[in-house]
Amino acid sequence: MVHRPGGLSVSYPTGRTLGAVRLPAVRLPPFARSIRFRLSVMYSAAVFGLGGLALGAVYLLVRANLRAQTMTALVVAGQPVRIGARVFVVPRLEEQPVRSLESIFDEIVLNELARQMLYALAGLFLLSLIVGWFVAGRTLRPVEKITAVASEIQATDLSRRIDLDGPDDELRRLAGTFDEMLDRLDAAFQSQRRFLAQTSHDLRNPLAIIRSNLDLVLSDPDADLEDWQATGEIVDRATRRMSEMIEGLLAAARLEAGTVEKVELDLADLVRQAAEDFAARAAEAKVSVVAETEPAPVEGDPTSLTRALDNLVDNALRVSLPGSTVWLRSGNGDGSCFLEVADEGPGIDPGVLDGSKAGGRRGLGLTIVREVARVHGGRLEVEPRTGGGSRLIVRIPARAEA
Repeated sequence: MVHRPGGLSVSYPTGRTLGAVRLPAVRLPPFARSIRFRLSVMYSAAVFGLGGLALGAVYLLVRANLRAQTMTALVVAGQPVRIGARVFVVPRLEEQPVRSLESIFDEIVLNELARQMLYALAGLFLLSLIVGWFVAGRTLRPVEKITAVASEIQATDLSRRIDLDGPDDELRRLAGTFDEMLDRLDAAFQSQRRFLAQTSHDLRNPLAIIRSNLDLVLSDPDADLEDWQATGEIVDRATRRMSEMIEGLLAAARLEAGTVEKVELDLADLVRQAAEDFAARAAEAKVSVVAETEPAPVEGDPTSLTRALDNLVDNALRVSLPGSTVWLRSGNGDGSCFLEVADEGPGIDPGVLDGSKAGGRRGLGLTIVREVARVHGGRLEVEPRTGGGSRLIVRIPARAEA
């Protein structure tokens, strides 16, 4: 191995293989690594190349014309010579000196023309670099705006938009696509924040009930067995509520994370099963449950869809008065299938439906239903029912669409 000054290292192997030469990596300055500099060089090369071709073509044409249009014959013969609008009469001269003078004159003209063209090419090169730099900067100005907005956006604030003006070109469409992506991300973050706030609020209520009842019975020195049993029953109901909430949240989280395998199923089977499961509770509340089913083939997770339907039925029974009816329906149309639960209750606040308002266990149940519908590629809708009450509809893509 022989080291040379300047970072050059040359190795000489003992075999027949030629020596390996390694040169140090060349690092360009920051401005030379920018896309604006590269575009400027490209524009300059294009303009310089076209200009050089044009000037070269002019030089070749002038050279050909000079050598083709000789005056020797006219001068030797003593004939008039017309140059533009003027006519010159030259005395008769010998041919050889005339040819020599004409050749020398042509070479002087061509050399001067070549020299002037070289100056023009040098000026054209510098001018093309300057023009290319400004043209590249103007072309990349929308990209700089997109970069500035993207660098200012944080995960907690997605309200900024590019709103790029100008012609409907590729950069404006890129900015529009970026703004649409920000709209979707902002909506998703808002939904997640509402979901977390709603979940925290509704899970705090059972914990508050458990703690207050335990504090009450623990602070009472005269509490007997009946007091402890009553407190235990309250704590048991609160923990069951919390367990149901957490199971619903875990089901929605597993489905969104993709850890649950979707299978082919019919929503009509879920409706019939829910009508059977809630028949006893509906009878206790003196509420009629009517199931109206049509085939609704989808691909989904039966556990999470069953929990979503149970939440809707549970909410409907909670708000239904004795003697009223709750309808459970399934069907399909327009490429989607639906689950519907309708009641004759007081209706539902849209703020509870979209998660912007707390609604107790009912609000959390609807939040879980909305998340289950979203991860299945669908949505949760609410419509007022004719005659009072509300209709809550879960729409998800049909099996062919899924």
